[in-house]
Formats: sequence, C-alpha cells, structure tokens
Amino acid sequence: MEKLKTFFKSKTWRIIWGTVKLLISIPIFCISILTIYLFFFSSKKQRFDIAEMFQGSFLSDYMFDRLLKSEPKNSKFWWESSVAYNKRGDFNEGMRRLNKANSLNATDHLGYTGWIKYTKLKDYENALKDLHRLDKLSNVVEYPWGENIYFQMGICYQGLGDYDSAIVYYDKFIASEKNPNNIYPRMYTYRGKIEADRKNYPKALEFYNKTIGLDKNIAEAYYYKAETYRLTNQKDSAKVNYNKSLDLIRNNYKNQDAYDEVFLEIYDTEIYEKLKNQ
Repeated sequence: MEKLKTFFKSKTWRIIWGTVKLLISIPIFCISILTIYLFFFSSKKQRFDIAEMFQGSFLSDYMFDRLLKSEPKNSKFWWESSVAYNKRGDFNEGMRRLNKANSLNATDHLGYTGWIKYTKLKDYENALKDLHRLDKLSNVVEYPWGENIYFQMGICYQGLGDYDSAIVYYDKFIASEKNPNNIYPRMYTYRGKIEADRKNYPKALEFYNKTIGLDKNIAEAYYYKAETYRLTNQKDSAKVNYNKSLDLIRNNYKNQDAYDEVFLEIYDTEIYEKLKNQ
C-alpha cells in the first residue's frame, strides 16, 4: 500500500496522468471546434446534409430550425424537416411543416403529403384531394414516394369502398405504364379482393392467379386466394394456400412497413387461427 502511495506521488505517475488527460482533452477539443463550426460557420448545404443524415435527432431538428430561420421560403427545408415528425407519429407538427412546403411548392411536395395521409393516417379522402391536385398540376405521370400516382389513387378509392373508381384508376395505372414489367403484381391481388368483396369469386381467383403468375413470392395473393376458397367451401384448396402464404411470411415475402400497417396487410396469427378452425 505504501509503495502504491509512493507511486502516485512520483514523477512517473504525473507524466502518465498528464498524458492521459491530454489524450482525453484532444478529442473533446476537436469535437467542440467541429461542433462550433457546424453550428455557426458551415454552409447551408453542409447543415442540410447533416440534418438529413441525423434525421430525428436533436441535432437534426436544431439544424433544420436554423435553416428555416435563414430561409423561411425554402420548401425543401420545410418538407425534409417534416419527415422525422411523421415517422415518430407527431403528425400535427409533421403536417404543419408539409402544408407550409405545399404552400411554397405544391408540385414537389403534394405527392409525399398524399402518401403520408393514406399510408400513415389512413385518410384516403384527403389523400385523394392531394393526389388529384398534383395530377392536375403536372404534365407527366407522377410517382409519389416511388409508386405510380394512379396506382395510389386506386388504393385510396378501394380503401373508401368506392370500387368502381378504384378499378378506373387501376386501369389508368396499367395504361400509363408503357413497359408492362412496371405493373406491380400486387395490384392484381387488390383487384381480386374487390371481386371477392363483390362475391365474384371466379374472377377474384383469376386476379390472384395473375399475381402469382407474375411473382410467386407474394404472400398476400395466396392468403386472399385461400380466403376465396374458404368462402366457397373448398377447404382443401384453402388449406394449401394458407400454408403457402405462411411459408412466404416466414421467409419475409410479405408486404410490410416498419412504421405502419400496409394496405390489406395479412398476419400469420390470423392464418394459424383459420387453419385451426378448418
């Protein structure tokens, strides 16, 4: 113990401790200088890139607020700053920022606004208002958040139970795509669900089989096909398709989103229950 006390009083320990403090203080100093630079002296593009990179963090929110104070009429800043709020479920603030972005540049941001309304809020009616407005403003086929606008309109009308309008826009989606390979196979599953709801079961099965013909790894097609067989008292065929759907779900071949329930989403728990009751 005495040797240890002596060591801590020695010149050697003072050198070691001084070196440790220096090694700790250098990165802290560098981080402090970098932070000051980023907050006060970096370009607007650099601040935007940082805010976008750390989306959802305090740093990101702070950066966007500073950018918006310097450029309150920059629609891109308003739009990008809304994304984190919508992801974490603060739709009041998210939509406030989106509405501001739309007031400045509707063509660039109405698509995302409509997409948020029907995917996250399930507000199909107001989503359609945004999507129709965008369609009128644009002279090309728009792809809000990466999907054909007419396909999205079809989903909204189907979500509202307006099946005739849904079919019109699904057909318009098909007609607007010059390359047939760009038609989303799951669209035919949605069409099949419309026919099944109308009790037109043979036509529903045609659409489900069309989906499967284009892509054999769509769990929803097999699930809704099984449902059609169940409703027509074809239990063996229903069981085969329920199990096929389950296999695909287990292998992650299911349409899903980390943040929201997707349109006509299916769940393995429901399938287990239906197989149990077969």
